[in-house]
Amino acid sequence: MKNVSILIMLLNFILFTGCMSTTNLGTVGADRKQLLIIPQKSWTANADKSYKRFINQAKHKQVLVIDRKLDHVLDNLKIETEVYRNGASHWDWEVNGNLNGSLDARGFPGGKIIVNTGLYWGLKLTEDELAFVIAHEMAHALRDHQREKMSTMLVSQVAVMSTTAGLGTLASVASSVASQASFTPKMWNLESEADVLALDIMVRAGYNPESAIHFWNKFQQESLRREKFGVKPMMSHEIYLKRIHHLQSYLPALHKTYENAQVLKSEDASFVTQNLRYDSLF
Repeated sequence: MKNVSILIMLLNFILFTGCMSTTNLGTVGADRKQLLIIPQKSWTANADKSYKRFINQAKHKQVLVIDRKLDHVLDNLKIETEVYRNGASHWDWEVNGNLNGSLDARGFPGGKIIVNTGLYWGLKLTEDELAFVIAHEMAHALRDHQREKMSTMLVSQVAVMSTTAGLGTLASVASSVASQASFTPKMWNLESEADVLALDIMVRAGYNPESAIHFWNKFQQESLRREKFGVKPMMSHEIYLKRIHHLQSYLPALHKTYENAQVLKSEDASFVTQNLRYDSLF
């Protein structure tokens, strides 16, 4: 009976506090409600511990790559994050390389990012293409995708426990919250959402949106090449095409933003140059 009472309290908590949005209303490609029942503070604290453990292990194995190019791109991108989430530009953002041949990058909640050298060295990414990769991981952090996925898993477990305890109605309601009201990860491709948000972030920072398409083309070509040597691809060709088409649908609207960003960058560069010339007279 005690277990039943606890389950009822937990389900009520899910129903009344779980649905929210991590980013501001109108965020490009990410304006849906999310199911987030795990406290952010404790989630981020655990993520920081995991990141520090990863960094320490990488240092011990001598595979940690500190690359100024990564820092430069992140510095350009993080300024734009304030548009999506208040205070995000002041997060303790950090990016490092990992001497690993895998075509992968990894983001930690709170703004820590690891990019495998197999991805950005192996694919010989341009700065704009690298900007898309880093912005993609930033998007995951801004939207708290990992916390959302874990919250959804927790709801599923509670629903199973409730059914076992004879609380079928409440379990049904909890499942409804997870699958309808919040558009859970099972019904929504979080990677595609991160793709689109990354596209918007990089464009605001002055990077060419077409580079996102170029990156995925390079990624898929290398995946197909590796597959011939028995390396299992990380993404099927069908999913690759879906992601490309999804990104392409946003390109026309974002080209104007890109053009405006280019003008602003040009004006800033002109202003700096004028000041340098002026200072050189003294």
